[in-house]
Amino acid sequence: MDSILPVVVDCPAERHTPEYVRQRGIMHLKAPEGRLGHAFVELFAGTPADAAVVPDFVTVAWRKLCHNAAGVLPALLLQPSGVLHDEAIGETALQIVRECIAVGRAEGATLDDNVAEAVLRAYRAAPADGINSLHADRLAGRPMEIDARNGVIVRIGKKHGIPTPCNQMAVALLEAMVQEKADA
Repeated sequence: MDSILPVVVDCPAERHTPEYVRQRGIMHLKAPEGRLGHAFVELFAGTPADAAVVPDFVTVAWRKLCHNAAGVLPALLLQPSGVLHDEAIGETALQIVRECIAVGRAEGATLDDNVAEAVLRAYRAAPADGINSLHADRLAGRPMEIDARNGVIVRIGKKHGIPTPCNQMAVALLEAMVQEKADA
């Protein structure tokens, strides 16, 4: 198992068709400190990718999950990221991210109270027509990363006795939609 390296990938890209992927910015890769992390970063030397080792990988991973967790709303609504400009939807996104922050902190992440607002600002500053991977997978009828994005927040929240009602509802709705499609 010492050859498996967790990496946080932030690559703003959308797969429109199997042959066409639109990348909207530079790819950022974050690996934990250590021999494998440094070797991984060396693989990307001289490429346009921004690869780095980080001293607090747990915090970086949970911060990324905070951003991904809010992406469940466009996927549920089948609307691009611009839907987060709506005040009610934005407030729901804040609640989803706040639950993630609480669970992340219980897991050892150092997350400031302003992370939720920063996530919402990032969504609102991004192109309004952006489609995240969960949304794209739902549109294409592919399996969705429900558990990896919001389900993990619910599951680890239960382990720590932290309520996660917004994430739990999002997971339940997506899973019901998947089941309905499978039963059809």
